[in-house]
Amino acid sequence: MKKCLFLLGGMISILSLFAQEATVGKSQFSIHAGPSWYLGKMIGITNHSDTYSNDLRDGVAWDVNYYYLGDKDISHSFKVSPGLVYQGSQYKNTHDGGSDKILMHYIAPQIALFFVQQKYNLSLSTGLGCQLYKDKSFVYDKPRNVSMNKLAYNLSAGGEYLFSPHIGISAKLNWTVTSSESYSVSYHGQKWQVESPELSDGGGCFSQLSLLLGMNFHF
Repeated sequence: MKKCLFLLGGMISILSLFAQEATVGKSQFSIHAGPSWYLGKMIGITNHSDTYSNDLRDGVAWDVNYYYLGDKDISHSFKVSPGLVYQGSQYKNTHDGGSDKILMHYIAPQIALFFVQQKYNLSLSTGLGCQLYKDKSFVYDKPRNVSMNKLAYNLSAGGEYLFSPHIGISAKLNWTVTSSESYSVSYHGQKWQVESPELSDGGGCFSQLSLLLGMNFHF
């Protein structure tokens, strides 16, 4: 967790320097929501049957984004912009012996390439940040929590149609990737750390693919 906070602090400082160099600029704030799919290794769930885990992979996601576009283009209609993204997601399912409710929260500085036109914008962005993972599960009616905080990175592609210079509708495809060699479990008054050899050397890699729709606000 300390490594996550140190990395985030350093990258946010770099982004602040970018923003300070531009004397006059434009900002973009956006909110989105939509379906999300859990890909890769399922970590610490209560039932590993194929039917149960496949149903658990379908969830929902939401995000909030800020980008500083400035007023200078690197070339005709192209801008490189610093920003910040938060994405939350939820995946849940139940079975006879219990349930899982996976919540993930990801926050990361971003660098984006915008292609800006009068009525539409296209963008590609990436970033490296911290992802908080928690499975608020139940086993035989007793609460059980699985948690971990890990470094993650994302790749995003999006488009926007502008109704006016200040408001637009947008869609984006976001892929967030992380991995885990260990996680914490709390159950029946006990807490312990699970370190599994099967999760090492990339075996614990998992990701989220989210298709999000929302609104952009320019100011």
